[in-house]
Amino acid sequence: MRLRLIALACLLAGPLTAQVALGQSKARIFDVKLGSPVSALPTEEWVDPACGTNGGPPSVRLDSFANYARCPVETDTGLHEVWFIYDNEWEYIARAYRDPVEIGRYSANVLYGQPIITSLLIDDSGLVQGYRVITDPRAPTDVRLAAHTLATNLQGLLRGAPWQCTDQPRGDREEPLDGTFIKQDCVMVAADRLGKLQERFLRKAGQGTFQVAEGYFDSSSRLEVFNIDAVKDAPCCQAFAHH
Repeated sequence: MRLRLIALACLLAGPLTAQVALGQSKARIFDVKLGSPVSALPTEEWVDPACGTNGGPPSVRLDSFANYARCPVETDTGLHEVWFIYDNEWEYIARAYRDPVEIGRYSANVLYGQPIITSLLIDDSGLVQGYRVITDPRAPTDVRLAAHTLATNLQGLLRGAPWQCTDQPRGDREEPLDGTFIKQDCVMVAADRLGKLQERFLRKAGQGTFQVAEGYFDSSSRLEVFNIDAVKDAPCCQAFAHH
């Protein structure tokens, strides 16, 4: 399908912007209604589902979101994680035009300039009870260096209640990165939602003797949002949900 779209795009005379305006995906993970069934998901726009690995690459491929039960139940949340990507066919078309401005504009799985990993957290009854957004550790080094700054944007996207942030102690052999050390965990507890956010900008154990240009550092943002009733007794969240 993507190859056919690329070939078609190269033949069309109209500007790319006009073409993309007709088909660009609009639904984003922040729009999902927690507690809604997987049958309500925008499956034409959220594609290639697979079992998630908590920020890592996809695991078992799924024919559809309805096969969520093939993914293991997480010990920490009691939910099934299903990884997916936003439909990126128009990004492929932009790449066929070889226009870096249009490629950047229509890169689907990017948020505020950062490549992201998205996944849904689904209960045994097939209801979406949470989601994750994590910066992609496979991003180019110069892009990933700023990945921790996405945490500020994510806080701004979720305003159901004030965020409470705490600086975490430095771990064994963790060191500042370019003179800066950020290891912050934040929590937002609203009437119906629980948000957890981590920001990291540091060198882990064993990374201190390598050049930043070689990619040996941790710059990342990690967001989890839950239906608070679904995780109030789960290990991940019970300390906050009952606060």
